[in-house]
Amino acid sequence: MKKILLILLTLSIISCENSYQKTTTLLDLVPTNPLLLIKYESIKETKSEIFYNNFKSIVDINLDSISNKFSNKPILISYHNIGKNSLQHILLTDLENVIELKNEIIEDSIKYNGFLIKKLNKNNKTYYSSEKNGIYIESINKLLIENSLRDSNHIASNRGNDFDKLYKISNTNISLFISDKLKQYIDKFEFLDFFKISDISDWFQFDIDFNQNQLMINGLSFKKDSIPRKINNLSEIDPTISDIIQIVPNNFDQFERFSYNHSQYLKNVEKNYSLDKLELIKNDSLLFDIFEIGSIVLNKDSISTFSFNNKELLNFKIQNSTESSYTYRNKKIYVLSIPLFNSNTIDNFYKPFDKNYLTILNDILILTKNKGSIEKMILNFTNESTINNSLKFNEIYSKIPKKSNHLKIYNLEKFNDNLFEKFGVLKEDFPFWINHLLLDDEIIYNTHTIEKSENMTNYLGANLLFSLKLKSPIHLNPKLVTNYISKEKEIITQDDLKNLYLISNSGELIWEKQLKSRIIGEIFQIDLYKNGRLQYAFNTENSFIILDKNGNTVKKINHKKKSSQGLAIFDYDNIKNYRFLTNSGGDIQMLDSKLKRVNGFNKKNIKSKISNPPKHFRIGSKDYLIINTEKKLYITDRRGNIRVKIPENLNVSGQEIFINQNSFITIDRFNNLVRIDVNGKISKKPLPLETSYLITANNNNLVTISENIVTINDKIIELPFGNYTSPKIFKIKNQDFISITDKDQEKIYLFDSKTNLIDSFPVFGTNSIDFSINKKGEKFISSSGESNEVLVYSIN
Repeated sequence: MKKILLILLTLSIISCENSYQKTTTLLDLVPTNPLLLIKYESIKETKSEIFYNNFKSIVDINLDSISNKFSNKPILISYHNIGKNSLQHILLTDLENVIELKNEIIEDSIKYNGFLIKKLNKNNKTYYSSEKNGIYIESINKLLIENSLRDSNHIASNRGNDFDKLYKISNTNISLFISDKLKQYIDKFEFLDFFKISDISDWFQFDIDFNQNQLMINGLSFKKDSIPRKINNLSEIDPTISDIIQIVPNNFDQFERFSYNHSQYLKNVEKNYSLDKLELIKNDSLLFDIFEIGSIVLNKDSISTFSFNNKELLNFKIQNSTESSYTYRNKKIYVLSIPLFNSNTIDNFYKPFDKNYLTILNDILILTKNKGSIEKMILNFTNESTINNSLKFNEIYSKIPKKSNHLKIYNLEKFNDNLFEKFGVLKEDFPFWINHLLLDDEIIYNTHTIEKSENMTNYLGANLLFSLKLKSPIHLNPKLVTNYISKEKEIITQDDLKNLYLISNSGELIWEKQLKSRIIGEIFQIDLYKNGRLQYAFNTENSFIILDKNGNTVKKINHKKKSSQGLAIFDYDNIKNYRFLTNSGGDIQMLDSKLKRVNGFNKKNIKSKISNPPKHFRIGSKDYLIINTEKKLYITDRRGNIRVKIPENLNVSGQEIFINQNSFITIDRFNNLVRIDVNGKISKKPLPLETSYLITANNNNLVTISENIVTINDKIIELPFGNYTSPKIFKIKNQDFISITDKDQEKIYLFDSKTNLIDSFPVFGTNSIDFSINKKGEKFISSSGESNEVLVYSIN
C-alpha cells in the first residue's frame, strides 16, 4: 500500500509543469542506454559495502572499494555496454561526498564540452573523472564521461517513462534497477532467471535487504498490455494458492507454477495469435478445466503438472489417448498413444507434447517423458517425501503470500554455483530460493526470498535420492560402499543374471561386470595392500573373488566344491592383516592376505557341517570365533582351539549368534533366549510368544520380532501384521538405529534404540536395508523396490 501511494504521488508530480530551474540530479547525468543501476543511499553502512564488493563478481567487473573514497551521501553506479558484450560502469555522487585521497596521480587533463576531464592513476590503474553542476563523475571509460558531460544521457530522452517512475519511488538504502536487455551480458547461469525480466517488463526496481538470516529482494514494475510479453498472458487471471506444491518431492531441482484461467487466457492472447492457432486452442476443451499449470524439475528431467477443477473430461480423454497402463505403488500409470491436448499452445508455459507417461496424484495430472521420472514422483508422494511435509520448507514458505500468479522455487542444495555464499548464504543453512510474482492491476510485484531455516538440524526424514532399474530381478541386496578417492558412497549389487553393478550416489551406472556364478553372503570392502585403495571381496558359488574399484579381478580362487556359505573376514587387531575363511562343501580354509593357507588354524575341532558364516568377536583382550554347525555351536580362539566349552547341543543350528552385554546370545528352536558367558555358563529364558522369533543384537541393544511384535531392549512395538525381514542394527555416529522391512506391505521401518520411529518412516521398500554415512556426515539407506529396482534414500 505504501508503494502504491508513492506511485500515485509520483505520477501527480510528473504531470505538473515545473516553473523553476531544475537542479541537476545524479540520474540526470546517467549516459544513454544503461543496463543496470545501483543506488546506495549511504555506502558507509556495512550492508552497502558488503553488497558492493560481492555484486561485482556477478557482473564480472573489477572495481576498487569505495567506502574509503566517499563519505555518507548517495552514490549511483550505472553499467553500460561498451564494445562487444563488455559491461563498464560510471559512478556519480555529489562533489562534496568525495574524500580527498592521496596517491592519486593526474596523468593528463583535457577540456570537453566546456568541462575538464582528468586522467588519473592510482596503484597502476587508470581512470577518468570530471565535475558537472556540483556532481562528481568517475569511470574507467572516457567515452562514458563524455556522454555524461554532453547531455547524451538516458533520462533526458526518457523523462516520465517507467524507469523514471521507479527511480523516484525507491526508498531503501540499496536499490537495483535492471533493464530487460541485461541478461545477454550475464555469464552466471544461476542468475539468468533473476536478470531475465524481458518476459515481464522493460525495467524492474528491486530493494535489497540482507542480514545473517535472510536475503530479501523486493521488486516492482509496471505492466503494459500494449507490449507483447508472456506476463500479459496472465492479465486478469486471479492469483491462487498452489495445489501442485503438495506433490513436489523433497529432492526436486526446481518448481514453477502459474495460476490459469483458459477463458481469460484466450482474451489475453487473441491479439498475438493467428486465427488458426487461436481457433485450435478454443477447441481444446480440456484446457477449460485447468486452474493451475506447473513444472517440476527432478534429476534434470522436466515434469509437467496440471490442476483440474473437473476430472470428468480428463478421465474420458485419458481412456481415449492411451495405448496401455501398468500399476506402480498402487497408482496407475498410463502410456500415451496420442497427445492428451489438441494443441501445444500453452507453450507460453510448458510443452506437454513430448510427454509419454501420465498419472494422477491428488487430482493433479502429471506428464513425463520417461517412466523413471513418473515412478519417482509416485514413490516420493506415497512416502510423503514432499516439501509440504518438510519442516524446513514450511517454515520459510509460511512467511510469503500464499496466493501468486507465478511462483518459482529453487532447491539450493542442487545449485553448483557459490555466488550466494558471497552474501553469507550457505546451502546448508539456506535451503530454498523462492521467487513470488503477483499482478495487482498495473503493478507487478516480484519478490525473491532466501531465508535461513532454523529447522535444518532438527529434522530427520528420508528423501528418495534415486531409483534405478536393473536388467533382471535383484539377487543381492544393494549395499552401500565407499569410493576411496571421492569418499562418496556408492552402491554395489547383483541381479539374477549374475551381473554385478557399481552405481554412483546419483544413480549413474559406473560399471557392470558379468560373473560366472551368484554371490553368496555379503560383499566386503578391504584394504588388501594397506595403501587406502579399497577392494571388494566376496564368495560366489564357485569362487572366492577380490575385485578392484573398477571391477578388475585382483585375486581369485576357485572352490573345489560348490559353496553355499558366505565369506567370513577377520581383522583381529584392526591392522589389515586379514584372515579369509571360506567354506565349500564342508572344506574349511583359512587364508591370509596373500591368499595363502594359514597352517596354524586347527579345523579338526569342527566335527560337522557349518550352518552359518563364522563370526569374530573381541571381549576384553581375547578373540572369539563363533562357528555354528548343524549339530553344535563352537566358540574357539584364533587358531581354532576351543575357547569356551559348550557342553550340550543348544538347538541353535542355523541361528545367527550375536554379542550382547559381553556374552553370546541367540534363540533356540524352542523359542528360548539363550545366553552364554565367556566361562561357558548357559542361561535360557522362554520368550512369551509361541510363534517363531527373529533376533539381532549388539553389545548395547537386543532386538527381537515375532509376527508383528517388535521388542527393543524390553520395550514393545506393535506393528501391522505382515511378512517381516530380520531386524538389523546400524551404529551411525554413536547412535544406534534398528531397521525392519514389511515385505508384503513394502514398507521400511527405522527406529532409534528408544523405540522412536524416525520421521517420515515407513518408506517404500521390499527388502532389508543397508545404512551408512559418508565423510561429510550425510546418511544414506539402500534397499530394493520393484523386483529389479535399486532404491537409495538420503536421511536428513
